[in-house]
Amino acid sequence: MSDRRRRSADRPRGTRTAPKPNPNGPTVQELLEQERTEVPPVLRKTGSVFLGEEPIGKERYTSQAFFDREMTHMWSRVWQMACRADDIPAVGDYVVHRIGDTSLLVVRAEPGRIRAFYNVCLHRGRLLREEDGHAEEFRCPFHAFTWRLDGSCKQITSQWDFEYLDKDSFGLPEVHVDTWGGFVFVNLDDDPEPLQSYLEDVPADYATRGWSLEGRAKTVHVQKVNRCNWKVALEAFIESFHVLETHPGIMPYIGDAYTQYDVWPDKRHSTRMIVPRGIHSPHMAPISDLEVYRSGAKVYAPDQTRELELPEGLTPRQAMGDLRRDFLARTAGIDTSGLTDCEVLDTIQYHIFPNLVCWAGWNTFMMYRFLPNGTDVDSSIMEVMFLVPRVEGRRYEERREPTRLTADQKYTDAPELGRTGGVFEEDTSNMAAVHKGLKAMKGPGARLASYQENRIRFFHAILDSYLERPLG
Repeated sequence: MSDRRRRSADRPRGTRTAPKPNPNGPTVQELLEQERTEVPPVLRKTGSVFLGEEPIGKERYTSQAFFDREMTHMWSRVWQMACRADDIPAVGDYVVHRIGDTSLLVVRAEPGRIRAFYNVCLHRGRLLREEDGHAEEFRCPFHAFTWRLDGSCKQITSQWDFEYLDKDSFGLPEVHVDTWGGFVFVNLDDDPEPLQSYLEDVPADYATRGWSLEGRAKTVHVQKVNRCNWKVALEAFIESFHVLETHPGIMPYIGDAYTQYDVWPDKRHSTRMIVPRGIHSPHMAPISDLEVYRSGAKVYAPDQTRELELPEGLTPRQAMGDLRRDFLARTAGIDTSGLTDCEVLDTIQYHIFPNLVCWAGWNTFMMYRFLPNGTDVDSSIMEVMFLVPRVEGRRYEERREPTRLTADQKYTDAPELGRTGGVFEEDTSNMAAVHKGLKAMKGPGARLASYQENRIRFFHAILDSYLERPLG
């Protein structure tokens, strides 16, 4: 046997069992044992499944043919978030939702009802609207063919010259619409799976102790074009493995390598990770409990200017949890009594296939959406929203129109992002370089960690399940 073949034969083949968390430190479940209040069952759920060890093919990110297959086989069948219901509060308000070449009008057609139609004039194919706005009707700017808000045809210009057209059956083609958590979802499939079934346990999980995203105030909405495939951008935000090199500033108070990654064998569209805070990263030299506490306090109680001392008898994590509960109560009017340290400190983050990422609990109120930038395989759009829980008697500066950043602008050019703008910039520093690197890579593709990047492998497995399913 040649040396090359011998090295291949001797290579470890993996356990082929469900990957496990880091054995060298506290697990999230062990940290939950230290909680001083009742832990909700949703945090006790864990899930891990073996999904193989093969590389993730680089063509999945760089090939136009693969991108086109996604458009035909996946985006045409999945439930995708189009907007917040509060983005279109009045009858006649609409947003233009684009995915690839497809353009939809998502409109408040009547009180209490949202509908979605293909945003195309049925005469000569002109887009009816190119920007979000308000309309009493959808009148084509080309030849004045007109449709009502319910999609029915109001006017066929020069009807005498279209005797073969029946106005009653000339309505705008409609797509399926449903809502959850204040989000409006659309599905292009003629006979889709119901949204509540598609979302699996996510709605029930978010019903936990005020986690619900329903009725929240959208105080931040930023869109940014990035020079990478939409999956490169998404995957940068569903693992914490990158913290040690990309976000070294947060290592003193984040247990990045102790993250719990939940990939449930009976789920098809959702995964979760819980990143513990209040403990330092094992990727750095040990520091004192006081250093952990003070480094985290600057983030979780930013209005504290004095040098804090670690309260006697408390761990840094417990003391940070108390600071965070007090800060939320004082500055946001939120009742935090009875909430666990996990809920107020940790990153509890769900990914809903294909492109929606929502935080849960009370650490922060962010969500992300990742979209292809038209039909460009080499570019994408990332959206960041802050969805703040409403408290009676408080006023919120709400945003319907997003701040739009070009590929040449920085997240720090959107001051509403605050300190998170700098964090997003750290992530962006990798994404374009990853995309270029995949094009330059010699070999089949990316090699993933068995546990810390298992959510990425799950994502590609679900994507394949759509790509391999026959149309029709």
